[in-house]
Amino acid sequence: MAGFSLEESAVKILGVTIAVIGAIYLIYPPGLLLIPLSLFIFSYTTKNEKCSSKNVDTFFSGFKIGGHRGAPKSFPENSMAGFAQAKADGADLIEFDVALTKDGKAVLMHDDDLDRTTDMKGPIRDKTRAELDRCDISATFKRTAPGDHCRLATVSRERVPDMEDVVKWAVENNTRMLFDVKDSDNELVDQIANLFQKYNLYDKAIVCSFFPWVVYRIKKGDQKILTGLTWRLKFWSYHDIENIRPRYSGPKQMLFEMIDVAHVWLLKKVTPWYLGADLLLTNNLDISQALIMDQRRRGMRVAVWTVNDMAEMHWMLKTLNIPILTDYPELTTQAAHLEELQKRDYMPMHKSSSDL
Repeated sequence: MAGFSLEESAVKILGVTIAVIGAIYLIYPPGLLLIPLSLFIFSYTTKNEKCSSKNVDTFFSGFKIGGHRGAPKSFPENSMAGFAQAKADGADLIEFDVALTKDGKAVLMHDDDLDRTTDMKGPIRDKTRAELDRCDISATFKRTAPGDHCRLATVSRERVPDMEDVVKWAVENNTRMLFDVKDSDNELVDQIANLFQKYNLYDKAIVCSFFPWVVYRIKKGDQKILTGLTWRLKFWSYHDIENIRPRYSGPKQMLFEMIDVAHVWLLKKVTPWYLGADLLLTNNLDISQALIMDQRRRGMRVAVWTVNDMAEMHWMLKTLNIPILTDYPELTTQAAHLEELQKRDYMPMHKSSSDL
């Protein structure tokens, strides 16, 4: 997330808003009563609509196991080989990250730069598609997945995939898709919308983002596109899910921690309704049965990222009955023996002692 310019712009807007409210209070205090009414009218007139229940049901009926960036412990993340491996391992959905090149080509890449995953350096925004053709996304990859589930002994060289090539492959192989969008560039949003129309992806794919304005922009452009809001606690104030590495320091860090508190409260109550989101994509550390039940009452679907523990995977799939994203899609078949364990040796969460 380069620069956080959008977040900083939001802080400036917040400052201006507070100043305006203060001015209203000083000039005409009863005018403050108009603020809630204005917000209510604005929200209802500008909110997005949720997708048709038919498309939502069709999509989620075919989504139980998602390969997080493919099968990133078996093949390079966001690679065609990784997607094929995820499909072979039992995944019915592939999740991938999209970005724009210097010449406006939509490609797959998680990071803002090429340093971690390829043999090239620098921001992907500074490279053309032709330059990326010389880039090898397997250059730094080391296979760490357990077992001998990979059919290939070695990892072949592979270029950065085009977004449309991945979409074609997924449609041909009857595989659901989850687009993870970290770039709010209108050109990227428009390219995604065009692919939905061109390949009729309305019940085959969903677009998710941490950034509410991206979800809003996607849905506003085409109300039929399934969208999801990705979240974790303290996303705006900490780089990592363990909340160890703060993004800022001093008063600015404190401000963003307060923004996180407000963001999470709104996310569970209001934000998905306004965005027209169909899914709350939740970090595995923040999932609970109470959250799932509350969101279902609100008409929201819940899915979880990233689930790499076999017992946790089984609990979410079988007890909570929610889809998951995992780095190890092959574990879903290995977890089958937990079925008998569940029946014999422990009490499911949805049963109480009064049921016995």
